[in-house]
Amino acid sequence: MGAFFTIGERKIRPGVYFRYENTGTPPIAGADDGRCACVFKSDWGPLGVATLFENFTEIANIYGDGGADGTTIVPLEQFRGGARSVRGVRLGDPSTGTQGRYEILDDLDVPVILLLLANPGSRQFDITIRPTLADPDVSELLLLQDTRLVERLTFQTPQTPPTDYNMVQALLDAASAARLVNFSLQLITASDEAIAVIDQDPITPGTDPVITGADYTTALEILEAYRWNVLAIDTNDVSIQVLTQMFLNRVLQGGMFVMGVIGQPSSLDFNLRLTQASSFDDYQIVYVGNGYYDITGNANEGFLSAARISGMIAGTPSNDSITRLTVTGAINLTEPLSNNSYERAITAGMLTFSTSAANTVWVEKGINTLITIGSQEDAGWKSIKRVKIRFELMQRINDTIEVLVGRINNDDDGRLTVIQLANAVCNQMIAERKLLDGAFSMLDPNNPPEGDSAWFAVEADDIEALQKIYFTFRFRFSSDAS
Repeated sequence: MGAFFTIGERKIRPGVYFRYENTGTPPIAGADDGRCACVFKSDWGPLGVATLFENFTEIANIYGDGGADGTTIVPLEQFRGGARSVRGVRLGDPSTGTQGRYEILDDLDVPVILLLLANPGSRQFDITIRPTLADPDVSELLLLQDTRLVERLTFQTPQTPPTDYNMVQALLDAASAARLVNFSLQLITASDEAIAVIDQDPITPGTDPVITGADYTTALEILEAYRWNVLAIDTNDVSIQVLTQMFLNRVLQGGMFVMGVIGQPSSLDFNLRLTQASSFDDYQIVYVGNGYYDITGNANEGFLSAARISGMIAGTPSNDSITRLTVTGAINLTEPLSNNSYERAITAGMLTFSTSAANTVWVEKGINTLITIGSQEDAGWKSIKRVKIRFELMQRINDTIEVLVGRINNDDDGRLTVIQLANAVCNQMIAERKLLDGAFSMLDPNNPPEGDSAWFAVEADDIEALQKIYFTFRFRFSSDAS
């Protein structure tokens, strides 16, 4: 009978022995576009977690409209720009805010149960406790915002209760068994009385956390654990923008191929905006220097227009460009610029909006803030499109090959496998019109393999969009022309 053997094993009995192995290669990783990240303020919602939004309606369901000082419009603008998902963190330290609370009374007006809202925040909620219409032996506790149902808890209230029935305990037991999201219940005073009926009574609201620079640092560090492409923040504060740049630079060194978009409104002096943009001098930072009015008449400038651009960058495949890409819902510029101003903005690395001959608002030129070309860089790093291609190439090679780490030998066969897979990624991106023909991988001739390490090089030319088209018109006057 047959049996299995392992490499190097020598069987004692005569016979036929088997083993199997995979002669195939890992699948070639594809592009992973459309993932945005952001930080924002709100008067409700979880703190200290990175919530994944897969469509814009989830923002309102979890965090609402943000309240008077909220900025939940940031992830909304990212979706409007083309993001297919957004990973968002609500700013704030829970210890600097308070939770809303409500004391539930029994029929003798004695406080028996404390309802405590799950999150710090000033959002106003109401509570209702009543028998259900469908079943008189069941009551319900409703958490409402205005007339919208936020959460519902049902509990047994039999019309002919057993001798050991206690309505207060029945409600607490139901809360303990349920997976409540927005509130919890705690016993204040034991009571044998029934719980009083409540009809949409206001819950005393809590307070919003105080937001500091440290909260931005904390929120950004939370996002570090997740995969995303482009980040937006909810402020025009230059100190927070610089902090964001430092974060992006650090995580890039750790293998996160990401960019961030910041901005300033047109109320800031134009020359100062140019100076700020060029001071970042970084291909990871896009600085949006003007804005537009949307169809509702609102001005989208500063961090709002930056959020829109972040969604456009993330959602646009790297074989396309955001240069002259129309801004959906924009009707006019907040600050018309002259030709000279547009040229100065491009030179300073400041992305701006302009208008087409059809009077639509679009992106003038897809650039980042890189001004100074270092010894390891070329002018291609100034282009958002080309940075996206280069980041994508690195990410896809990493995603394809990382499953082989520790699984193949550092010999000719193992190194050839790595080269073949890297070449397969290059060839796929050539077919996708992201790289020019001839991109390839090879062993680095300057660093021979040793021990458990091998060095490789990839040579590739990325494709830029055609952005400058020149025509020469040659006319001739002829006296014989009819």
